Amino acid sequence: MQERDIHYAMTLFVTGATIRSVQAIANVRAFCEKELSDNYRLEVVDLCDTPERARLDQILAAPTLVRHDPKPARRLIGDMSNQDRLNDMIKLA
Repeated sequence: MQERDIHYAMTLFVTGATIRSVQAIANVRAFCEKELSDNYRLEVVDLCDTPERARLDQILAAPTLVRHDPKPARRLIGDMSNQDRLNDMIKLA
């Protein structure tokens, strides 16, 4: 299967409009647009608005990016500024 055929599904958990949250959202969106083009779905969840999602999704820190698909699920914590770590987490199955 070619990388272009893989669909990526991710959730980014943030806490309000903090600097780290805003940076994480911008970094993940920029990476996805550059590297994945139209081949991804990104849900951004503000844990201040929906705190129950932290418990349901077992989120202990924010920002946290969870890649649901392709399996296995993977997680990355931080402001997502390290493009190499972001690439490894998202693209490695």
